[in-house]
Amino acid sequence: MKKFTSLCFSVFLLSFIWVGSAQQNQKTIVIDAGHGGKDPGNIQENVQEKDFTFQLSNTLREALEEKGYEVILLRENDEYMSLNDRIERINEIKPKLVLSLHANAAHNTSKNGIEIYFAEGEDLNETNSNFISKLTYNLTSQTKYKEVNIKTANFKILRESNSPALVLELGFMSNPKDLAYIKSKKGQQEIAKALTASL
Repeated sequence: MKKFTSLCFSVFLLSFIWVGSAQQNQKTIVIDAGHGGKDPGNIQENVQEKDFTFQLSNTLREALEEKGYEVILLRENDEYMSLNDRIERINEIKPKLVLSLHANAAHNTSKNGIEIYFAEGEDLNETNSNFISKLTYNLTSQTKYKEVNIKTANFKILRESNSPALVLELGFMSNPKDLAYIKSKKGQQEIAKALTASL
């Protein structure tokens, strides 16, 4: 049976995702492909994190647009973009949701799975609390992953974005099986499909 790590706790904590204000563009989603340009992110077996996140961002954009969302990519090529520039752009757009795409790494090469981060100290609301359950279910049923860990973090992009934002660590590049999966077209399509099905 698939593991839903700390699911009940997470359902409560991530319920804020769907609480939008009237000022937010409710059909607009911003995709932040992590790293880029001079910042490659994690590197394993000549695979750079910045390339994976960029490829996935385009696959995810196509899937979301088919569902009727307006999708804005913070970077549309292999360019360096500072965190301040990313946050400034997000706050100009005022999207419904920000998805910041990344891939993990660890000294322990057996460590695998997905980690999802949201900002510490959010003003949380229980409305639409089925979102995290749906997201976890889709990621564990439609991808190779059997575990999704939900965590809080003080990441700048989470802390300073005025719109709901998630940082998604979509596998461990240090794990050979995860790496093979996330660099494959099949893996990226499955991840994009699972994320899209959750919205």
